[in-house]
Amino acid sequence: MNGDRVIGGYALRRLLGRGGMGEVHLAATPTGGLAAVKLIHPALARDPAFRRRFEREVAAARRVARFCTAPVLDAGIDGDVAYLVTEYVKGPDLAQAVHEQGPLSGGNLEALAVGIATALSAIHGAGVIHRDLKPSNVLLSPLGPRVIDFGIAQLVGNDGLASQAILGTPAFMAPEQVLGEPLTPAVDVFAWGAVIAFAGTGRLPFGDREALYRIAHEEPRLDGLDEEIRAVVARALAKDARLRPTAQRLLADLVGGTRLAAATEVVERTWTGTVPSEPRPTAAPSPLGGAGPRPVPPGRAVTVAEPGRPAAEPGWPVAGPRVRRRWWPWVAGGAVVVLAVAAAAAVPLLWRQTWPYEAGFGSWAVGTSEGGSARLAGPGYELAVRPGWRLWKSAPLREPDGGVIVSAKATLEEGDGQYGVWCHGSASSGDRYEFGVSGTGEVTIVKRRTGTEGRTLYGPANAGSTAPDRIVAECGQSGSKVTLRMWLNERLVAEVSDADAPYGPSEAGVHAASGDTAPARVRFDSFAARPATGG
Repeated sequence: MNGDRVIGGYALRRLLGRGGMGEVHLAATPTGGLAAVKLIHPALARDPAFRRRFEREVAAARRVARFCTAPVLDAGIDGDVAYLVTEYVKGPDLAQAVHEQGPLSGGNLEALAVGIATALSAIHGAGVIHRDLKPSNVLLSPLGPRVIDFGIAQLVGNDGLASQAILGTPAFMAPEQVLGEPLTPAVDVFAWGAVIAFAGTGRLPFGDREALYRIAHEEPRLDGLDEEIRAVVARALAKDARLRPTAQRLLADLVGGTRLAAATEVVERTWTGTVPSEPRPTAAPSPLGGAGPRPVPPGRAVTVAEPGRPAAEPGWPVAGPRVRRRWWPWVAGGAVVVLAVAAAAAVPLLWRQTWPYEAGFGSWAVGTSEGGSARLAGPGYELAVRPGWRLWKSAPLREPDGGVIVSAKATLEEGDGQYGVWCHGSASSGDRYEFGVSGTGEVTIVKRRTGTEGRTLYGPANAGSTAPDRIVAECGQSGSKVTLRMWLNERLVAEVSDADAPYGPSEAGVHAASGDTAPARVRFDSFAARPATGG
């Protein structure tokens, strides 16, 4: 017991575990709930360089969407103690479960593979590399696997590529990690293959002796895996990082192209053997293929800050009590549930968007990120953007196929920035068509992707503005191109087409950007969306 010890407002109840960086405690939150609190060793927390890394890596972890992870609730430094607060996930880790109950097989192994691939897709979509994916970093919650500790391994190293390259657990390291080469998301795909091989066979694919040499020079031992999943694992374990599939490609290979929200739903249904009692929003398979856009969690809008900083909330849960049952507890009532493409394809039928969509903003993302803040302002929604940054928020909806028309009423209340709406977007890749008007009345249509300058398709052209401005934008599907139209205060001010790898239906929302030297503040009084073809 920890008595009345309180860190950052969280009352520590009992020790859950110790590791190289510190201790993990079960704690009571200020509102009476439970959370996992990771306390960093004071010797580390007193180091100014560590503090800088801690702030940077926590910010990176917060950008990760919560698909098959769990959210970070809080973080800070209390005296000499740095702490990270995450959702508490009750369940064993994968290493413990395999040790006590034996290897997974059939639908359980496939659901595990999909769940971890889904988590990696979300992690990589936020620009984060896990670097230390292993069985003990996969928790088996009642609703499916949860990947933890993504990106946090960097905290114990320095900032150089060489030091980062050697971080990781030997049996699950990629060849480029072993050789000290610069890392890419492909290292996590390799680790995924090793983890699934371990889960399905109960043994390490490269053994526990001389594992580093075997990883670099020998082929893995995969006998015992079912043929179909064995082929996917073998591709993930390719020595050449360029030959490995991306995490999104893994997901597509496993469930026929299903995107993250749908994949999460499939994992939960397969894991528990049940269908959710209430409809949940999901997304149809991506029309863009490969690295498809990230769908929006039900009832929640997504916050993204640029340059290159999508600010969603990730997870770092910890394992709960040990499980001693000999049967896998997530197969409810002994039901045998087989994960298949048909199951994935059926998921979107659980929920359908009704049109037109009109926002009350109550379910939109609020909070502060490095680029600024979003808050509810009475019945409206306000974005405050720091100098040189751009914030964009996605509404909790899936765009209709065949094109969409979105509209918003907005007022630039401070600064000289730009504001407007966007459509055909993705909060993970940053793909979107952005329709903007500046404080001086100039309008633009820009094809954007997070971390890039974007490509201007129209403008800037002076169209005049009022306060507030009513901005209406259309992303219309027409064969192999997208037709983009923009109205400002009921007047058509821009029209252009994009036939160069055009974006397809996904998400829509609002955006605001500041100038280089002064902040901007924009208030949105309304947001609506409807199919471009009516409905």
